[in-house]
Amino acid sequence: MTELVRPARVLDADAHVVEAGGVFDEWMEPGRLPLDLPDTTPMQMCGDVSLIEDQLQHGFDAASYLRAMDAQGIDAVVLYPSLGLMVPFQAHLDAAASAAACRSYNEWIAGYTAHDPSRLAGVGVLPLIDPDGAADEVRWCAVNGLVAVLARPNFMYGRNLGDGAYAPVYAAVEETGLVLSVHEGLGLPGHPTIGSDRFTSFVERHAMSHPMEQMAAMASLFLSGTLDRHPEMRVAFLESGTGWLPFWLHRLDEHAEWMEDSETKGLERRPSQYFADQCTICTDPDDALAGLVASLIGGDHMMWASDFPHPDALYPNAVPAFLEEAGEKAPLSQADLELILWDTPARFYRVEDRFGPIS
Repeated sequence: MTELVRPARVLDADAHVVEAGGVFDEWMEPGRLPLDLPDTTPMQMCGDVSLIEDQLQHGFDAASYLRAMDAQGIDAVVLYPSLGLMVPFQAHLDAAASAAACRSYNEWIAGYTAHDPSRLAGVGVLPLIDPDGAADEVRWCAVNGLVAVLARPNFMYGRNLGDGAYAPVYAAVEETGLVLSVHEGLGLPGHPTIGSDRFTSFVERHAMSHPMEQMAAMASLFLSGTLDRHPEMRVAFLESGTGWLPFWLHRLDEHAEWMEDSETKGLERRPSQYFADQCTICTDPDDALAGLVASLIGGDHMMWASDFPHPDALYPNAVPAFLEEAGEKAPLSQADLELILWDTPARFYRVEDRFGPIS
């Protein structure tokens, strides 16, 4: 086992807010969450809500969120939605309603992070049902200080993420310099999720949905030539672990080479090169394969995330848990640890000036 030393600073590249009442009320059925999940689904935040009494008592406001960060030794964070992963993408919402739900959230998270922009950064949500409207929302997010925009990886509105219909969105992402953050969330009603067609248990569906939806999104973005058409767009693949990535990049490379005289003839780069040039992936506190993956793709393409305060979050021991896991099976180097816990996310999200320079 390799003994890893905790770096001087930690940047949490994918944690979650708990949206304030009123943000989504107009687009939700009273008293009912927009989720399609088994009754056995773990729902307690951090697995034990007694750990976060302070945050619950204060409505998860920004001040209490900062105290939770302090308790974990986390210096800065990039914040993703919770209900916002679901509400704007409900199948019954038309383009206008989805856009309004996204704007409601984006205005709220911009105000939330303004409480302490030296430690808090926010990610906007896009109404992907309407690519032109989503492109406008990208520009609004950039003007109002958000650092990335979220896209679900799922097949929605009859489109994969590599569909040419999303060209206006990706052009706006390039233009503004924001990150396109691909983030799954299990249980969205009305849209197909990998595994939901054949399994009913939470454990089976959840084990598959996050990594396999990311794999599908990556295949679509890379093999469709989307990153050739948008060479300045940066893409983060989040909350799915890292162990699948080397295998998947190799398989995509092999298939691109196999079909280079027909379906992949127009690709300018290999899929693994798209990742190396434009992408990053997020590891998590119990990712025992982080060291192996870093040795293959480099710590400069990996970030770390706590997933706080979702049910699987290891609060308040997320960082020590990662140091222990990453030091065991395929040990992570100290140099890669420094990259993953600060330098890579600071550079990729372009928050060096906001949170302080990379080391």
